Amino acid sequence: MLDLERAYTAREPLDTLVMAHRARASENLDRVFEMMMIKEDEGKLLAYPFSLYSLIRTAVEAAATAVWLLKSSKKADRVLRALQLAYRNSQEAMRFAELIKGKAGAGPARQGAAKTIDRLNQLKDTVGPLRQVELGPPPKYTAILTAVSPKSRDSSRAGYEISSPLVVWKVSSAFLHGSEQVVRALSDVRQMGRFTDGVASFEITPSIQMLAVSLGTCVDLIAQLDERYTYLATHDYAGRSVSS
Repeated sequence: MLDLERAYTAREPLDTLVMAHRARASENLDRVFEMMMIKEDEGKLLAYPFSLYSLIRTAVEAAATAVWLLKSSKKADRVLRALQLAYRNSQEAMRFAELIKGKAGAGPARQGAAKTIDRLNQLKDTVGPLRQVELGPPPKYTAILTAVSPKSRDSSRAGYEISSPLVVWKVSSAFLHGSEQVVRALSDVRQMGRFTDGVASFEITPSIQMLAVSLGTCVDLIAQLDERYTYLATHDYAGRSVSS
């Protein structure tokens, strides 16, 4: 299936987009593990309270987008999602050129973006169910993360699992933006000295449990992605296994 769907997404092939997002997720995860150090003499794990979550946010965002690209059982959905990402990429390139060169100097970039979008629409129209669909950017990241996030298994509450990609992304965003109340609630905070004139020094260290949940979510997403990718790369539209 993936081999055939390259033709429908030839401007930015579906499998190439998936692998690019997987690489981004994996690289950021690698950096997280590099930044966590075990102090063997003290039997402690050293981890930073803020920078790790910026890497985790990027990893979960990238991995979730890759899973979303392949999640649907319908060819038309997968093709449309790939074309939507390619559409957004062309628009971002044009806006970047306008930012650097100003609108007056970004004419070539706008022409290039228009040419790309024309090509994407041509590809879209090769898939029957998409001919009446207007091509545009993909959903916002919140919607993509929601689409790949499981609801809580606890019947007493209607929210999402703490380990869901959506919750991990929200937690990481709170650390990235310095949301004090969330940071304090999800970190280990220890008062270092006495209050003097209403002020005291505190030490904030990341919750190892929350870090473990977040990293586990990223790893699980990549595992889901690899399994789905392998299936689509080795089966036809009738679900039959095919030789490579």
